Amino acid sequence: MDFHGRTAVVTGGTGALGSAVAAELLRLGADVAIPVRADPAAVRLPAELRAAPRAPFLHRADLTRQEDVEAFTAAVEERFGGIDFCVNAAGGFAGGTRLEETPAADLEAMLQVNLVTAFLMTRSALRSMRRRGAGRIVTVSAMPALAPKAGLGPYAAAKRAVATLTETVAEEVKGSGITANAVAPGIILTAANRAAMPGADTAAWVPPAEIAALIAYLCSDAARSVNGNVIRIAG
Repeated sequence: MDFHGRTAVVTGGTGALGSAVAAELLRLGADVAIPVRADPAAVRLPAELRAAPRAPFLHRADLTRQEDVEAFTAAVEERFGGIDFCVNAAGGFAGGTRLEETPAADLEAMLQVNLVTAFLMTRSALRSMRRRGAGRIVTVSAMPALAPKAGLGPYAAAKRAVATLTETVAEEVKGSGITANAVAPGIILTAANRAAMPGADTAAWVPPAEIAALIAYLCSDAARSVNGNVIRIAG
């Protein structure tokens, strides 16, 4: 795959999964833009991005605010001319309690960081892609969205909504040169997950690099006929 001349937006691009995705797209030649909540000058990039062939473009944005997302998109278009790939890897997790014990604020938080961010960024990126007549949308759902487990109600509901949003977009872009797909990882092999689950059997946990490779494929020309899928990658 050769992504030279292509521009990718990767939300959550400084996180454990997002940085692996951004690094892989940079390795393949794409320009990568990452929205960040802090002052870009103060952001310390993860090791994967520091080792990439060139630095990503960082721009300050709160992805739950429409005006921030639109300003970020405008900055990317001004710098690179448009958006070819939009990878929605921003998100968050909360869980561990039964539904009747779960604060309503947990649901609101999960919807904001998982669904609202994907909705706003996808909507904004699609407008750029429509003008170019091509593009790739890839969102990150999660296995609990497809196979719910006790104690994960708000998270699973938000990630199922992300998958449904992606499937809806896929129907709307048919015949346009744009595709929309979601990936649904199982437990991702990260330092944070190791710390949260000490002693767990990690044999089936999924390395971020493997998810990044799948996302890169979905962005490629070879995947132009792949549309509307929620692809499990769960070890």
